[in-house]
Amino acid sequence: MTNRAEKLEDALRSIAAWCAAYPVAVFPEPDWAKAADLLQAGGMTLDAISAANMRHVLNGIGKIANKVLDE
Repeated sequence: MTNRAEKLEDALRSIAAWCAAYPVAVFPEPDWAKAADLLQAGGMTLDAISAANMRHVLNGIGKIANKVLDE
């Protein structure tokens, strides 16, 4: 395997590790309706929280991918 292929494989393994980082056995699914109600009572929305969380995840995955793609 070439050095480039090894780096790409390492990046994929890092992304796979991100995907396995929060197992349902450790972090059970919340009651989404209750969470939405509680957030709304505090002046926030579940959509805003979800979007911020997804940006965080995608930024992390993007950093892993871009690091090897930019080399």
